[in-house]
Amino acid sequence: MVLLRTNRNRVYEPGSSNSQNEILLGTDWRQALSRMVGAYAANTIRSYRADFAIFEAWCQQERRSALPATSKTVADFVLAQVKSAAPATIGRRRAAIAKIHRLLKFDSPVNTEEVNLATRTVFRQIGRRQNQALGLTSVLKLKLINACPTDLQGLRDRALIAVGYDTLCRRAELVQLQIDDLTINPDGSGTILVKKSKTDKFGEGRLAYLSAVAVAHLERWLNAANLKTGPIFRHVHNGHVWCPALHARKVASIIKNRAKKAGIEKVQVARLSGHSMRVGAAQDMAAAGIDLGAIMHAGGWKSPHMVMRYIEHMDVQKSGMARLYGAVVK
Repeated sequence: MVLLRTNRNRVYEPGSSNSQNEILLGTDWRQALSRMVGAYAANTIRSYRADFAIFEAWCQQERRSALPATSKTVADFVLAQVKSAAPATIGRRRAAIAKIHRLLKFDSPVNTEEVNLATRTVFRQIGRRQNQALGLTSVLKLKLINACPTDLQGLRDRALIAVGYDTLCRRAELVQLQIDDLTINPDGSGTILVKKSKTDKFGEGRLAYLSAVAVAHLERWLNAANLKTGPIFRHVHNGHVWCPALHARKVASIIKNRAKKAGIEKVQVARLSGHSMRVGAAQDMAAAGIDLGAIMHAGGWKSPHMVMRYIEHMDVQKSGMARLYGAVVK
């Protein structure tokens, strides 16, 4: 099918009625996406925008219609992703295509047998298992904290690592933490309200525990930065604290940079991410014999699936075969 472009944002199918078959491109779907502001997390909207832009660019390159797309177009797009995208990314891009179509009141071309078969084909080729971030367990956490200097940036990074580990916050949750939501207890420990999360769509929030050590790191940072209200973690540049909250993407680079300073091996540094504190804390709790329900509560998980992924290598050490060899050795 050949599409003729008549202006920057519209294309028409030859031989069709313009009034019935006009296909909107460019800014139109972005404007539709803007209606989600306030109803969805900012990260979710950004993901939809980025993923559909990739789909639209592929359609333009292949001279296909992106809006509305056919099931064949989506299926071919999914198959084309096999060499460049992880399974989770493919699933996310499918969701973005479906969401944009619904926003523009087009029938979704995604949930069809043709697209599902293409997706299964891709998953069978590359597997559905995702690479897991290296867990920033207590030993690694201490090494990173000790590698931080005592200047403003170092104090912030110490507090970020300690608080990120104790609260099991995702990176987006961590940078949204507010000073006004912090409560310090008489024994030096504390609690903080995590207002929003990926799985908490309506902002009910959860209270997270902070150890006395984490609170001490936090107080040193807040006092040095002279912060009384607003976001806890902020940009530091040339010895000055900037008002905007730290961007979520910055969390991973902070972790990696401090790991390099701590002398952590390059292979391990490459596996660290903004989720490493969350993973490591879950692994430490599992190693301490804390039950799954308590771990899920600490991290705000609604389902045990991801927690089990985080701690599975520990479960292997407790498997029947591991116990058999242990019994033989004894």
